[in-house]
Amino acid sequence: MKTLIKNAQIFDGTGSPRYPSDVLIEGKRIVQIAHAIDSSVAEADAVIDATGATLMPGLIDGHTHLGLGSTVEYRSPRTEPEETQVMIIGHNARVMLDHGYTSIYSGGNRRPKVEVALRDAVKDGWMPGPRIRAASWEVSADTMKAPSATLNPGSPNEHRGAYDRPAITQKVRDFVHEMADVGVDIVKMPLTGESALVEYTSRILEFQEEEVAAAGIAARERGIWLTAHAHSSEGIQMALRHGFRVIYHVSYMDDETIEMAARLAEPVFIAPSPGSLWMMGNMDKPPTPGMEVEEATQSLRQVVPKLVKAGIHVVPGSDYGFGFNPIGLNAKDLELFVDWFGMTPSESLRCATEVGGHLMGMSEELGLVKEGYLADLLIVEGDPTDDVSILQDKANLSMIMKDGELYKLAGHRSPTRHRGAVAV
Repeated sequence: MKTLIKNAQIFDGTGSPRYPSDVLIEGKRIVQIAHAIDSSVAEADAVIDATGATLMPGLIDGHTHLGLGSTVEYRSPRTEPEETQVMIIGHNARVMLDHGYTSIYSGGNRRPKVEVALRDAVKDGWMPGPRIRAASWEVSADTMKAPSATLNPGSPNEHRGAYDRPAITQKVRDFVHEMADVGVDIVKMPLTGESALVEYTSRILEFQEEEVAAAGIAARERGIWLTAHAHSSEGIQMALRHGFRVIYHVSYMDDETIEMAARLAEPVFIAPSPGSLWMMGNMDKPPTPGMEVEEATQSLRQVVPKLVKAGIHVVPGSDYGFGFNPIGLNAKDLELFVDWFGMTPSESLRCATEVGGHLMGMSEELGLVKEGYLADLLIVEGDPTDDVSILQDKANLSMIMKDGELYKLAGHRSPTRHRGAVAV
């Protein structure tokens, strides 16, 4: 099957300005990009006219939870029976694709076996959804709500940190191997607490150094990646020392830690998760001081521009899947990358396309409009390199293509469906 897209303004994912061109797709891949490709010479089976629109790579998200259950279409109480939860996870993947996300690097799933099965079903082509790097749920040190001496003077909560309990090194090692046996691509560990869940805990370590070191060794043995939830520099540095591929949040990352990340031989990817902070700060009920939303927001707005200046990979994704932060609102991150972190719209889009291809471990075939690359493509009504917020409305996506297969095509873009059609 050959599909020719005519008269497009192409944002290729590199951050460069749009340019006019035609794109020919054969099978799963882009085979030609050139001005005025003749449909009859190209022997195209279908011709799609993209006049007045932007052709760009499919979006890539680095931190969404398909297993938490909430989307813009369905808000989960998280009390459904297991069989319903399985269907919800599939529903959530479909909603991601509806909003232009053709790939996701999972932030963790409370049912990792289901996520692995969904990943494989999407790959095999019989379930709709983005390609998925499947993840474990967050391996817990059983300390998130364990009472002991208060570690934060003045805090109403008591919380046992990593060094306030016996080491669980073997438990951590076993968990990594167990998840590798399940078939996940990623094991996730909360190296610090989370003030949004247990007040004043975002800077408390949840794991000891030897435990994290054991996780790093086990992950390398099994050929899987590690993701860290870490707000504090102490937790972030621990992740950097032990080979974690991705770090979420980084709310209080200091200059020393940024320099450490920039010196790594293998790049680390940072998902700063501004969307969850924005959502918490704009709920009907304001967050309590102990959730540290305002403090984390102010710090993060200083941290991320430094990361970008240091050349560290920053990707979008903000814990989407919670009831207050449902799947389908993911593109809010791209607007916040502009408004909070000072990126241009094109720089923000590059984080969700080219950099996302690197995040997925597919930098040679994903995240760009480029010959030889997978045809994960969007036609966007308007110019997201001028106003990136237009991607928050799925109605502005008149075409969604994944692996060269049309998932969505608006009626006014209906193709000519026979060879030899006259080029538009």
